[in-house]
Amino acid sequence: MRSYQVRRERPNFRTAHEFHGEGSFSIDPRQHGLSGKERQAEIDKIGDELEELVKRQFPRTQNLEYAILKSHLIIEYALTQYIRCFSAVVVLTESIRFTFAQRLEIAYLLGFGNHDPVLLPTVERLNKVRNQVAHTFNLDRGALDEMLRINSEDYDAFTVKNDRERISRLRSICAFICGRVAGESLAAHVTATLLKDRAMSNARQKDDPGITDPGT
Repeated sequence: MRSYQVRRERPNFRTAHEFHGEGSFSIDPRQHGLSGKERQAEIDKIGDELEELVKRQFPRTQNLEYAILKSHLIIEYALTQYIRCFSAVVVLTESIRFTFAQRLEIAYLLGFGNHDPVLLPTVERLNKVRNQVAHTFNLDRGALDEMLRINSEDYDAFTVKNDRERISRLRSICAFICGRVAGESLAAHVTATLLKDRAMSNARQKDDPGITDPGT
């Protein structure tokens, strides 16, 4: 599978001056994006990677702090792929250089967790607990257990016996979130197709005002 990146130069003052001098600026989506087949192939690849991510990356460990750090990396990767799937332009994973909190905010604005009362607070709490472990060498198990509880099928009678069970529940949460992102990424192709059709329709309307936008 080939790697994709933003294909057209980022607009800057030079391109702005050139626009005024030349009187044109290409908006051909093929310069800056993917064809329908290319986008579908990339989304399929991302889905496959996410479905295998927890199996490959979640550690076989009894160390809760280590499991938390790895869970954070797994969810960060999933958020990055979510952003890539819904982005209007094509970017490489390593080119997204935002903090975890910034990635989560961008993903949320793109739809991540918008219709789920549990997903967003789960990821936010994981980030808080991870930062505590990484920067203070302390772990608030009560804060972690609250996160585990809101993801438990037995919310009212929730109990957790030991760190081994906490690690097992963390693994399940990671697997669920990766699977969720893999599933929702399929909607990205539909969204991109609709936006592309709308843009082409708007372009045709400018050429022929008598054409009606099919999306209205």
